Amino acid sequence: MNSRTSSLSSISDLFRPNNPKGLRSRDLSSTRLSALKKEINTDTHLIPLKDLYTLLGTDPVNGLSSQKAQELLDYYGLNTLTPPTHYTVPKLLLKSLCTGFSILIWLGAILCLSAYLIELSTKPDPSTDNLYLGCVLIAVDLICGIFSFFQNYKSSKIMKTFNSMIPMHTTCLRDGILNRNTEVRDLVKGDIIYVEIGDVIPADIRIIESRGFKVDNSSLTGECIAVPRHNTDGSANILESPNVAFFSSLCVEGWAKGVVLFCGDLTALGRVAGLAARLQPAPSPLSREIRRFMRCMSTCALALGIFIASASMILGYPFMQTSIFVIGIVVANIPEGLQPTITASLTLTAKRMVTRNCLVKNLEAIEALGACTTICSDKTGTLTENKMCVRHIWTWNKTYSILDKEFENFLQNDQALNSLKICGALCSNATVVKSGVIRGDASEKAILNFLFNYCDPVTIRKRYPKIVEIPFNSVNKYQISIHLNEEKKTYLLVMKGAPECILSRCVTIAFNNKSISMTEDIKQAVNTTTENLANTGERILAFADCDLDSNEYPLNYPFDTENPNFPVDELRFLGLIGLKDPPREQVRSAIERVRAAGVRVMMVTGDHPATARAVAIEVGIATTPSCHIVTGTELRNMSPDLLYLTLAKHYEIVFARTSPTQKLQIVEACQKQGGVVAVTGDGVNDAPALRRADIGISMGIAGSQVSKQTADIILMDDNFATIVTGIEEGRKIFDNLKKSVCYILISNVPEILPVLMFILFSIPLPLGVMTILCVDLGTDMWPAVSLSHEQAEQDVMARPPRTSDPLVSNRMIRLVYLHLGLIEFAAGMFAYFIVMAEHGFYPSQLFGIRQKWDNVAVTDVEDSLGQEWTYAERKELERACQATYFVAVVVTQMMNCIICKTRYNSIFHVGMKNNVLNIGLIFELILACMVCYIPGVNTFFKTYPLRLRWWFLALPFAALMFIFDEFRKHCIRNHMFGGWFNKFTFY
Repeated sequence: MNSRTSSLSSISDLFRPNNPKGLRSRDLSSTRLSALKKEINTDTHLIPLKDLYTLLGTDPVNGLSSQKAQELLDYYGLNTLTPPTHYTVPKLLLKSLCTGFSILIWLGAILCLSAYLIELSTKPDPSTDNLYLGCVLIAVDLICGIFSFFQNYKSSKIMKTFNSMIPMHTTCLRDGILNRNTEVRDLVKGDIIYVEIGDVIPADIRIIESRGFKVDNSSLTGECIAVPRHNTDGSANILESPNVAFFSSLCVEGWAKGVVLFCGDLTALGRVAGLAARLQPAPSPLSREIRRFMRCMSTCALALGIFIASASMILGYPFMQTSIFVIGIVVANIPEGLQPTITASLTLTAKRMVTRNCLVKNLEAIEALGACTTICSDKTGTLTENKMCVRHIWTWNKTYSILDKEFENFLQNDQALNSLKICGALCSNATVVKSGVIRGDASEKAILNFLFNYCDPVTIRKRYPKIVEIPFNSVNKYQISIHLNEEKKTYLLVMKGAPECILSRCVTIAFNNKSISMTEDIKQAVNTTTENLANTGERILAFADCDLDSNEYPLNYPFDTENPNFPVDELRFLGLIGLKDPPREQVRSAIERVRAAGVRVMMVTGDHPATARAVAIEVGIATTPSCHIVTGTELRNMSPDLLYLTLAKHYEIVFARTSPTQKLQIVEACQKQGGVVAVTGDGVNDAPALRRADIGISMGIAGSQVSKQTADIILMDDNFATIVTGIEEGRKIFDNLKKSVCYILISNVPEILPVLMFILFSIPLPLGVMTILCVDLGTDMWPAVSLSHEQAEQDVMARPPRTSDPLVSNRMIRLVYLHLGLIEFAAGMFAYFIVMAEHGFYPSQLFGIRQKWDNVAVTDVEDSLGQEWTYAERKELERACQATYFVAVVVTQMMNCIICKTRYNSIFHVGMKNNVLNIGLIFELILACMVCYIPGVNTFFKTYPLRLRWWFLALPFAALMFIFDEFRKHCIRNHMFGGWFNKFTFY
């Protein structure tokens, strides 16, 4: 006991205000997170109340003194939830702007502005190309960074959602005075409080005394069944202890007096909130891929920059000019259109998923769902309908299924069933409001809903008005009410409760139209039926009645419920009712599809192990009755290594009676195995697991505001089957992102190599900075995004989850840089040399001409025909050549877009059914025309109105690209040449 108490004191000190440990703010938040990940370790709910009062320094009659309460408040702080140490808004914004691929774009922008400043200081008339490019790159980064900022900022809203669950005032006893308007934030450990129906529990309390007290713990457990709480012996696990009521629980019946055990961050809710707000989500597979690609591109750009610097110095270029060359080659290596393309593709997919009842809050979660290897699914409301229904009824020697078409006939002809019907209508606290809505306990609502199909419970209640009642409690495990039979002027006693409890109090059993004596065989039959129905996941309630003798219990008899003066045994057993939260219709087929896709599905629930096993078998999570079950108690005694081994050993596994901390442990253990984990949940207790998972999935209908705020995806129809849609869309978008990335990277080759030609061979620049910008952020954007609309390949749900299939693979790099990219470069250079040759500059004369070509002072550069060209005339010809090169890239990129529609199949098999892409190709062509022909626009981009024939110069190269790629895919499909193309270029 001492170790537990000291441990608890240590944690309490850790959460005191004013940073009691003297740690840095981030270290303090990390230390608090480590403490919150541990299970609650206390015995304050187990020790006798007298010892508890001494420990807390309180008195059950007078409460704390105001002075002591103030001292505790000053020392431990307010009864509120402390937000974690987050980045301030400016720091968070800076972090969002400088992560992942955006770092590379910022580098490009800085280099562009540096190049402009160098030119500004060394030339009287510097080019503004680098200035414009730098500004555009900054704009791209700002737009994408601000979008990411709003995604990251949501964690601060999580704590606000938790705080909205806290009441403002409560009834508290201090200095012997009962104050009904005590502010909840001022409560401290040891305060004596009172709660009644409709109140929200203001702290974790231990019950001192109560009357018919029931609380709704759904905010913590996810189970909507009201549970009784009273002064009794506690259980080892405080979360299941019947003598403790928790912060944020709702009192639905009765009243209670309690002593405050924990406040604020150390309450059960506070621990969940602290975990949810402090945990950092695992990086998505897509973000990891982009970081890897960024490192690859940075290395390539740096290596190429070093090569160009060395070559330039050897060729005798001055330092300033070399610096500009290096900056230009590094910027040319950056695919500026990649990040906006990925963002736009994911956004369009998210909009499409909304139409399929899947609301995406975090765009990267779409792709992560496609890479998912494990789904940890909650039971209630996700796999099941979260609606208790009557499924079976048993009377002596007969089990009836309400789904049986003949059931209504059985009900009319069997007097025992009619008696059971009357008992079910009377022995219930569920009420029916005028609108027909039934309010009350989930089980009682289910029974009334069932009865409304065959009778009118309201009429039965009018015929049998209630006189007195003994409410259900967990000690007696039964409920009794006595009713007046107005026709016979006698009293009818009805009882409902646990089968073993009711059966022990009965001496007869209803059989058709008579009662027969209870025998051991009948008791054995009742127990067998109870066990069989319980094994199917049903909750079993037994019913009994007794007609009280009018001579012994005349009208106006003074019934006493405190010391019962009426029979509570020697009753007549009526039968059993089996209730069940039925699985959703489409769940089984959905799980079959998910498992066929190689995704492991595990159930993680707070429900009873037997119920969890039955539902797991029914929905297909477990295919054999030997499915491995791990309870919360067993999990509490497991080391992290043992949990890891258990997950590795048992493929079909169900976790039952788990706490929020344990759900988090399960998620982290699955991630430790290298898996991409999706977690479904709807309750506050699911928030830490939802936050830590790679994909957090909340329910849109039954989900709490906390779970919705924490999750990445919200299922608007609360249906597990919708997850299958998400996995299919995730795999499809990853395939299509590969196509988009390949399409974008191919244009990098004809953008980089002209700069190399310009530097190494001293030819006039074939492609300007502004036209590179126009390709990356103009003509390429729509076609690249339109590839996300391509249909999923037929085997998308037949493949195992991808584990080693990167977004940008070596095969893609080889195809881009050694095949298709080179053809595009050849098309551009061919068009460039043709235009130069038409104007008198043959290719042989262009090499080594750059120094005179770019010199403003030289006005008599001779071409191959002996014609002299002034600087202005040369620059006009250069614009025409660059425009022709640009158009050649556009034409070949249009063919490239068609090629990238498929990675395996022939375009003749797939067809051109993607109308978004078809319009994008037309848009690309129109935009190229606008850039070349509209006055002012062509001046800005330094292009030129082209002659018609120059548009066709790249067509042979486009045809070559198409023929080559069709041949390559044919070889891939048929594994020709020993599978050489498969190994070398099939990305």
